[in-house]
Amino acid sequence: MSTPDSSFPATYKLVPAAEIKQRITNAQAALAETELYGILILQNIDRYYFTGTLQDGILWLPTTGEPIFWVRRSRERARLESPLTDIRPQPLSSADLKTKLAAVIPAQPANIGLELDVIPVQLLTRMQKLLPAATKIHDASLLIRKLRACKSPYEIRCIKGAAAIMDKVMLYASTIIKEGMSEIELMAELEHQARRLGHLGIVRMRGFNNELFFGHALTGPESARRGYLDSPTNGLGLSPAFSQGAGHSLIQRGIPISIDFMVNYEGYLADLTRMFSLGEPAANIRDAHEKLLTLNRELVNLLKPGIECGAIFSKALEMAADFGFADYFLGHGPDKVSFVGHGVGLEVDEFPFIARNNKMVIEKDMVVALEPKLIFAPHQNSFSNTLDLPETIITTETTYVITPDSAIPLTLSPEKIKITCTEY
Repeated sequence: MSTPDSSFPATYKLVPAAEIKQRITNAQAALAETELYGILILQNIDRYYFTGTLQDGILWLPTTGEPIFWVRRSRERARLESPLTDIRPQPLSSADLKTKLAAVIPAQPANIGLELDVIPVQLLTRMQKLLPAATKIHDASLLIRKLRACKSPYEIRCIKGAAAIMDKVMLYASTIIKEGMSEIELMAELEHQARRLGHLGIVRMRGFNNELFFGHALTGPESARRGYLDSPTNGLGLSPAFSQGAGHSLIQRGIPISIDFMVNYEGYLADLTRMFSLGEPAANIRDAHEKLLTLNRELVNLLKPGIECGAIFSKALEMAADFGFADYFLGHGPDKVSFVGHGVGLEVDEFPFIARNNKMVIEKDMVVALEPKLIFAPHQNSFSNTLDLPETIITTETTYVITPDSAIPLTLSPEKIKITCTEY
């Protein structure tokens, strides 16, 4: 490892060399417990995790020895950003690249790992042709994702930075909400403020075809609109081309507003949902939200090292049923999601998933966003007579870091519905 020769301004912060070194050490220790000779890392975020740079290329991470990073574009910048010592130009021709790979991967049978959960089949086919004929390819994605699940002190500091920006965005939201403002107008104001505060402006998701832009600001009947996104809430959006999130629904007095927002600071995400209302919402809305917060507190009490994720999910379903929310919890009808929380880090959908039947065990230094949410469909909505609304949602979400004996919130915005009285 070397210290990058940084010619960047002080505001452009590099990943510490010691951090990258420790990640490679951890990976090689995990590889030593397998039959893999090494792994070829092609996905940009996994490559960033082990190199500290997003520059395009192929990272060879052997079970023993120094990694090799073949960079396609830009090698100069990769050498400035990454502490790796062996950074080489990636050969432009397939024949030359095949020769380079053959120099580090033995011709005799060897097990090589690739990120088979994300790389396209076409790229896999190409890599198969480039590797020695006797090479056997195995899926290394589970190994990589487990390594990334527990966060280092550096990573937790970055997530805390994202959470601090998020809390400021939520405070700002309470000062700008006004009657007649549309969801998209509110969301645009929040996006602008977040960027000014340091949000990188990208929310990365690993799952195939999963996508997100900043988050959702939802109110009124369309807030409970279900859709393709693997999330408890969806919203209508602006177009079938991106049918989720903020649309043109208008903020009205007494009608709850859900703001589900993500901030990316130094590559790391924090996730938060809070509810707002311009003036007092109906009493039964407040009551249901208080019960949801009670449910969430019980889940937080369980969220500690040693418990299986599926056990927490089962408790969430049990409590939702006790409160009479079974039909509305995490969606409605066939569109319910099967998780009540998820890991966050460089991507939104990191391990662990607080999901049905998931036997993964919670560990210290995992970072988890819990999001128990209620979605009321027209034929189920017990609040319709009071609010004259066919649909509504009741939400909360907080990002927590797991300590040896508890879960500590990183996003600190108050959980109760924020009553705003903004006048213009």
